Amino acid sequence: MAQSNWFQRLLTRAGFRYGYTNAPGFTSHLRGYGTSAGVNMDVDIALGLSTVYACVHRVASTVAQLHVDVLRRDGENTLRADDHPAYKLISEEPQPGRTAFDFWEILITHVLLYGKGYAIIHRDGRTTQPVELELIHPQDVTVRTVEGITNFVVDKRGTYLAGDMLCIRNLYGLSPIETHRELLGLAKAAQDYASEFFGSSGNMTGILSSKEPLRKEQLDIIQDSWNNSGDRLGTKLLPFGFNYQRVGVDPSQAQMSEQRDFQNQEICRVFGVPPSLVGVQSNVTYSNTEQQAIQFAKYTIVPWTRKIEQEMNCKLIAPEERARTFTRFDLSDLLRGDSAARANYYDTLVKAGIISINEARRMEDMNEVENGNLNMVQVNQVSLQSFGDYSAKISSDDNAGN
Repeated sequence: MAQSNWFQRLLTRAGFRYGYTNAPGFTSHLRGYGTSAGVNMDVDIALGLSTVYACVHRVASTVAQLHVDVLRRDGENTLRADDHPAYKLISEEPQPGRTAFDFWEILITHVLLYGKGYAIIHRDGRTTQPVELELIHPQDVTVRTVEGITNFVVDKRGTYLAGDMLCIRNLYGLSPIETHRELLGLAKAAQDYASEFFGSSGNMTGILSSKEPLRKEQLDIIQDSWNNSGDRLGTKLLPFGFNYQRVGVDPSQAQMSEQRDFQNQEICRVFGVPPSLVGVQSNVTYSNTEQQAIQFAKYTIVPWTRKIEQEMNCKLIAPEERARTFTRFDLSDLLRGDSAARANYYDTLVKAGIISINEARRMEDMNEVENGNLNMVQVNQVSLQSFGDYSAKISSDDNAGN
């Protein structure tokens, strides 16, 4: 008995719901952490929720599609440094057989699910330049700090210093799945309830009662017959002398649809994804969707890219190069809006002399044109102080022409 109590206390402290080993479904309690909604929750179960999967995929795939460059300042100019060893790793092939898109998508997915994403930085033994980025599952990494020095212990691989481990963390390194498991558990419970309701052909639980005395064998036969008939649509026949009384909460009265929609919006809030981008809200307009997409880029994607950029600058760029060499995600595709807005944007910049025609064409992946590198400004605007002289000159030119 003492051993049983000790085992139950151990499971309780670990966050598991427990039962006796001979109870039905005991092994299912060993998967995931229990929640107040009565369901267990872990990463695999959370991904079974469509909104969680959609939010994680939206953030991870959006970051992965962005092109990332290594840039170098040359005087007042900033040029792409495609010859830098880190360029191929972060934008083309981080490790043999893995594309950059796949690498960043998996890394960000690890961060969103487990709170941390890791990649071992393999370096050239002679030059210490990075030559490969190897993804490591977060569950295989243990972080240890010895005398103020952080080490990463990787299962079956060894120990790596912080400078040799690309590490992207969520807030405090916490997993959203673990931190919000009660929220996700409620969403899972609502999903399970809906599945059970429709799986029983929409029949609610109820009570069969009879005024006549019945033996246990008769009760068992009637109960089995009634339960089996509940799996099929059609008219149900009550035995003579029986009455049926429905118990339980009707789905419409429980506002099941509204509750599930609210939980989906809560999940979107956790991951910083506008609901319309994952199909949660249906009453949105084009203008609302466009604004939400811009907000998603500015307040969700930009913070992630800035965090990754700083981590890469610290660990993939040598200290002596950092004064003029850095990494940068290209966010122009994400923030530039539709065709009309882009045309207006370029027109304003070119007319103000901020960029040249060829610079605008390069932003659209178009070839350069001859004499397109000149910066031009409009000359039909003059200061108020010079307006009198300008007006007199125009009048004299008109009189000379006549």
